[in-house]
Amino acid sequence: MLINDSVYLGGEHIVIKAYTRFCSPAIAVLSVAGGLFGAGSAAIAQGDNRVRVLDEIIVTAQKREKSLQDLPVAVSVLNRVQLEALGISSLEGLDGGAIPSLRVQPGGNTVSSLTLTIRGNGPTDISQVTREGPVAVYLDGFYVSRIQGLSMELVDIERIEVLRGPQGTLFGRNATSGAVNVISKRPTGQFGVEQTFSYGRFNEFRSITRVNLPEFSGIRTKIDYVHTERDGWVDNTAPGQSDFNTYDKDALRIGINWQPGDFLEFDYSFDYADTLSSFFYMQLAQDNIGLIGVEPGRQRQSRFPVAPLDPAITEHEMHALTGTWELSDNLTVKSLSSYRTLEEQTNNNFGGVLYFNGFMNLKDIEQDQWTQEFQLIGTHERLEWVAGLYYFEEDVQEVATELFSLDIFGLLTAAPLTPIIPPTNFNVFIGAPVPVRTITANAMSKAVYGHATWTPPILEDRLHIGAGLRYTSDERSGGRAIPGTAESFNLDSEHTDPEISATFDWSDRLSTYAKWSTAYKAGGVSPRSTSFRPYQEEEAETFEIGLKSEFWDRRARFNAAIFTTDYDGLQINFSDPMNLTTVETINATNAVEIDGLEFDLTLVPAPGLVISASYTYLDGRMPLQPNPLAGGALEQFALVQTPEHAGAVSVDYTFEPRSFGTLTAHLDVTSTDKYAFLAFSVDERFWDAYTLVNARLTLADINLGGEAGTLRASLWAKNISDEEYVVFGFPIGPAGHTQVFGTPRTYGVDLTYRF
Repeated sequence: MLINDSVYLGGEHIVIKAYTRFCSPAIAVLSVAGGLFGAGSAAIAQGDNRVRVLDEIIVTAQKREKSLQDLPVAVSVLNRVQLEALGISSLEGLDGGAIPSLRVQPGGNTVSSLTLTIRGNGPTDISQVTREGPVAVYLDGFYVSRIQGLSMELVDIERIEVLRGPQGTLFGRNATSGAVNVISKRPTGQFGVEQTFSYGRFNEFRSITRVNLPEFSGIRTKIDYVHTERDGWVDNTAPGQSDFNTYDKDALRIGINWQPGDFLEFDYSFDYADTLSSFFYMQLAQDNIGLIGVEPGRQRQSRFPVAPLDPAITEHEMHALTGTWELSDNLTVKSLSSYRTLEEQTNNNFGGVLYFNGFMNLKDIEQDQWTQEFQLIGTHERLEWVAGLYYFEEDVQEVATELFSLDIFGLLTAAPLTPIIPPTNFNVFIGAPVPVRTITANAMSKAVYGHATWTPPILEDRLHIGAGLRYTSDERSGGRAIPGTAESFNLDSEHTDPEISATFDWSDRLSTYAKWSTAYKAGGVSPRSTSFRPYQEEEAETFEIGLKSEFWDRRARFNAAIFTTDYDGLQINFSDPMNLTTVETINATNAVEIDGLEFDLTLVPAPGLVISASYTYLDGRMPLQPNPLAGGALEQFALVQTPEHAGAVSVDYTFEPRSFGTLTAHLDVTSTDKYAFLAFSVDERFWDAYTLVNARLTLADINLGGEAGTLRASLWAKNISDEEYVVFGFPIGPAGHTQVFGTPRTYGVDLTYRF
């Protein structure tokens, strides 16, 4: 099992990543590792606050606080200090591969969206409001159903937990490939202020304000506000228009904790995020017609004046309330209620890259969702158990249209590169207007789930048997309205998903586990389908064996897992290269299999020095599938975001504390093998591999004297080698192929004051 391990550093935890190529058979890895690890000895005494031994990682992946080493679950954990060292303030910041099993890619035609993939299951066109993703995203345990707005800033994160493999018996929503849970820091009840200012290349500016208010009448309150902005790194040659890749983000969070009694507790939070971000710059990587020409390498300026180009606007609000009642020492009841709204207005302009006249893709999306969950968490002698009821309801409306704003070839105005004012929806290539589409989608999901772990009175209590079961009922409906036509769909599905695991503790520091589980996600319909024909549910079945160990007097930790996942009815998108507004989604006729190996190794060879290695190997097999846009002909398609090899390397060193402060140096390298951006990108010329190098130097604990507080100053750089790497792309039929490059080298300084 791949575990992104945590160590003790300066009073908090930090995750260090590493990259290595690993080609030995997985069974050999487990066998050799098992022969090396014995019982852990006592921890080394610490003379200062530098790292000397590995610290315990506590997670809530099973609805109770437990050591990560005791769970038969593949989890990666990044906490606040780790995220700061890596310069990550949003889920978008994980796009470099900091967690090798989790791939993060731009959402294609919605700039605020992120496509998340775990263990190779990541469908394209996931921004469809009529479908679910294979990765469930949670904010403080509350499900976030839409990928629109996932690039928003996150405020004062306690940690991010990434669970790999099918989920359902311990989480409210189904997920066929994994779950991401973002957990915010709770109020402390003690007055404290923290203010961070950051400035970097491309006029990147960030202000982070965190205020903890004193406890009053048992109420603790915490207020967090983040503002971040950056100029675009691709200049738009159109005067007065936005540059490409700009953003301006605000995020606010108010957290309140109230304990009216010894056994009752309430947590309320209000989250607000407002994001303005301009479209990423599409480049033509291959020009088969020869009219426009290829743009080789990463560009810093658009060759055509792209107008209009306005930022997309995304607003997110969520109210969440958790009530916890400890009925006894062995039984806890929880109620989790949330209401979330989302509004987004996209203003995408592809310029001339699609051989259209300044092709613009505009969408207005409104969404609201309710969730209600009840949990019973109990222990009884040798049994630990969780039972839950879950309810989810969602309503979404999307209004989409396509316009044309630039007469590239002079087909309308008789003058090439002449702006079309106002933009028109007349398509000169098809000869007919492109109609406005109104999409409505309604979803309701009900579930009952439970999970238990039993330690039988045999084998010196070293054996632990786990079992879980989830029943889900999903109802999905909606419609599509185009002037002159109206279509609708209704889908109902029920599914029962089990999980069975067995864990054996060979010693206090060495255990192995085996687990079998299934999961499913409901069907839907592609709003860009010509037939508007629904597709059915997707099912996943995973078998996994893993090893967890600590050795060398708790100065080393090695965790590993091998797994195999079979997908029945995998949901696949097919885009029409001759008409990019058409996307069909079907269920794979032939089963898809993904096998993999994951491991993590963390070492503390000397006081203050931490070296870690993380690696993921994926072997995905996509049999020939019938293409509905080619008369059902069997064709070869690729698994998207499924690199064969991926990993990261990291070294952190904390110098001996001085009177002026504590100096820490951080260096990390992430590397990703070539992978496909879209399912029909089977030509490997449309794939990419890359290696990114990042660094940070921090001087902390700068005492300002007396009770004036402390300062922390950091110098940082990302993509130090200025790697030109592609994060997204797609072919445009016989005309060629487009691509989007990742961010070039950036650097800057952070200054934080704490009182």
